[in-house]
Amino acid sequence: MKKTLLAALLATLAISASALDIGIVGSGEFVKGSHNPVDGMGLTLGQQFGAFSATVEADRQSVTNVNKFSLIGGYDVAKLADVTVTAKAGVAYLDNQALIHDNRYAGLIGAGVSYPVAKSVALTADYLYQADRNPVHKLDGSTVAVGARYSF
Repeated sequence: MKKTLLAALLATLAISASALDIGIVGSGEFVKGSHNPVDGMGLTLGQQFGAFSATVEADRQSVTNVNKFSLIGGYDVAKLADVTVTAKAGVAYLDNQALIHDNRYAGLIGAGVSYPVAKSVALTADYLYQADRNPVHKLDGSTVAVGARYSF
């Protein structure tokens, strides 16, 4: 069901969009109770609608066996020289492969910057704070991601 909804959302974005962005990111996640970051890698697919944006991200953290699937909305709040600053908010589905009953949804809030290095290529950096309603909160924390994005 979730995969079908995600596929329908991606198809809708692709059909209604004038330009599609695809990217690759590397991330470090700092979860509560841990002093060492958990490394991850992921792919992004997004669309810009004027100052607004919508991005779907799939991120894999191999050490903790967590797959994170995120839907993030953004709004460009400032442009400083060539750098665009974006406020972000969204939701993530955390698929914890190590613990059978530890899958959950979490809210995301943060900011990102992008810097164009060519006509269709930009470098990106994002900070997102992740929190859920579970009383244990062992997957809450901060994520810092850097990557590159190609616009079609």
